[in-house]
Amino acid sequence: MTTKRKKTVHTTFPAISFDKVMFFHKIRIEKGYSAFECSFMIGKHNFLIRDAENPLKKTLIDPEDSLVLAKIFGLKLYNPPCNPIDYYKLDVTFSIVARKKMQWEIVFANDEIKPIRRLTIIEEDKEIELPTTSFLSTYDDVQEHFKKLIAEGYFNSARTALDILKKYRESDEFGPDFHPRYLIQNIRYYLNKKSGEPILNDSRTNQFSRRLYFKPFDFEISSSNELISKAFINHGINTFQKAGSWVSSLTYRRNQDKKNEFALFEELCGTCSTKHALLKRLADENGNHELKLMLGLFKMDGNNTPAFKDLLKEHDLPYIPEAHNYLRVSNYIMDFTGIGINETKFELDILKEIEIQADQITDFKVQFHREYLAQWIEDNKIPYSLDELWAIREECIGMLTLK
Repeated sequence: MTTKRKKTVHTTFPAISFDKVMFFHKIRIEKGYSAFECSFMIGKHNFLIRDAENPLKKTLIDPEDSLVLAKIFGLKLYNPPCNPIDYYKLDVTFSIVARKKMQWEIVFANDEIKPIRRLTIIEEDKEIELPTTSFLSTYDDVQEHFKKLIAEGYFNSARTALDILKKYRESDEFGPDFHPRYLIQNIRYYLNKKSGEPILNDSRTNQFSRRLYFKPFDFEISSSNELISKAFINHGINTFQKAGSWVSSLTYRRNQDKKNEFALFEELCGTCSTKHALLKRLADENGNHELKLMLGLFKMDGNNTPAFKDLLKEHDLPYIPEAHNYLRVSNYIMDFTGIGINETKFELDILKEIEIQADQITDFKVQFHREYLAQWIEDNKIPYSLDELWAIREECIGMLTLK
């Protein structure tokens, strides 16, 4: 093995964090899991473990990541023994070895540690497959089971990689010692738009920032005799996803008559209420009643809506409970308002939500919102009347419309 350009760096690393990284490194090598496979199953980014094992980076395996790894490896205990040392003093000699891979030679320089410990870690190739005694099955058998899950609607709800692995391990065909190598390859195949079958989407994460896999909600618009469906077809739009993209592209602006079911077609603009009510009506016309129209009250603040930050500060308000309409299918949100709302982050700020019908976006929505605000003012001793707070809220919405 040829070594080039050696260089030594003196650094420190929190001892408990370093011990945890090395603890999982040892286990994954013993069980035959590559750094990429572990990172993929954690669901954050595909080089998380590789970066965590690099002593010159500050990437850590957090408690939630530890729990995921423990479930992948089937561990009951997943923390190394307590270490009385706060920080390790490390002398890290890094160099480039064969095939342009990084190697780290680590020496623990703490006086308390005798004899001096040494470790050598070589950066793994992304696609490396380590030998394992776990049950691998075959790629084809794993894919056959994957197809069954798709057909049964398993991916109509958003799933983490760990969720899918658990589903496999619960089946008699694969069992609790099933290794996810071919499962990962199949997930990637069903995401690949060039050389696979792009049935799944991974554009979302859950509240722990873990990547989700799901089959996007879609259907062909076939009810050409129904008025809303016919209007979309006349615009050259024949699927729900295309309808959602068209609605999202329309200017964000209040309609002259929110009760007019065709307001978006006539005015080429809309808000969260009229846009999502139209899509709900389209889904209902085509028999897709699992799509729900939601009315949610969320904390509208300077973080999720930066345009309002100065105005809220001016009125000494941490946030205003704002009413928002969006769609839910299975366990995830779809938002076609077209103003750049991140559904995952938005969900974290929801105070209350209910399902409504398309004809409840006018008077019912306003009444529901005002009743909540009145109670919020009383509970939190807000120094504004309901009408004063409503006026501030209207000023915020006006700024959003202008934007």
